[in-house]
Amino acid sequence: MANYSLQLNQMFLALGDPTRRAIVSRLGQGTASVKELAAPFGMALPSFMKHLGVLERCGLVRSRKAGRVRLCELAPQPLESAEQWLGEQRALWEGRTDRLASFVQTLHAKEQRMSAEHPFDLRITRLLRAPRALVWKAWSDPAHLKQWWCPKPWTTDVRAFEFTAGGAFHTFMQGPDGGTSDNPGVFLEVTPQSRIVFTTALVAQWRPANEPWLPMTAIITMADEGSDTRYTALVLHKDQATRDRHEEMGFHEGWGTCITQLEAYAGTLG
Repeated sequence: MANYSLQLNQMFLALGDPTRRAIVSRLGQGTASVKELAAPFGMALPSFMKHLGVLERCGLVRSRKAGRVRLCELAPQPLESAEQWLGEQRALWEGRTDRLASFVQTLHAKEQRMSAEHPFDLRITRLLRAPRALVWKAWSDPAHLKQWWCPKPWTTDVRAFEFTAGGAFHTFMQGPDGGTSDNPGVFLEVTPQSRIVFTTALVAQWRPANEPWLPMTAIITMADEGSDTRYTALVLHKDQATRDRHEEMGFHEGWGTCITQLEAYAGTLG
């Protein structure tokens, strides 16, 4: 194994020079004399012989005397070793690619199953170009939250924000034309930098809400994906009619805009 690795090292080092690669290419067409090999390069013969010597020492080229002429030819064994090594690397990468494809297919199938199992849900998944710590920071402080929480030019007044399970979460949004949206609720779960669950069906300390205009439960998850953040908002509804009404109101556009604003705002917190 040590000799095999040494031979590969010497061969790849030899082929790192364009002159030596050209010599190997020429010899791939058949045996040639030193004079024939040197002719295209326009360099002094001693300099050319140094290149030829490197190829001979790594075993790629061998030479023999034929009268007063030195003939050179390729030695196939080192090239076969290189081909074997490259084949091994190709097999490794193809295996990794196959595993990645299998993982993606499994993930896609899981998402389809989840969608089929929960017909009353709406979901948005986005890759945010911001570190998870900054996305969490933008979420976990009401002074930051109001900067991105509703689609601009609407504004948000955060009237209650107790960032713990059972804590009040109340936002009041207002549009430039005087329209409003009042959303009292409660946090059900807060797992730092990972998961936030809140609902409008309950208020602080899990007390039943007073007929919310849109009863729903939202599950927000964040996960590292390289230096970025995989952000998912899953919104649960009590029935198909509520789910359809939320979608018709512009769920994907509205929540999508807010997520875009979150990404941009989180980027300013670094």
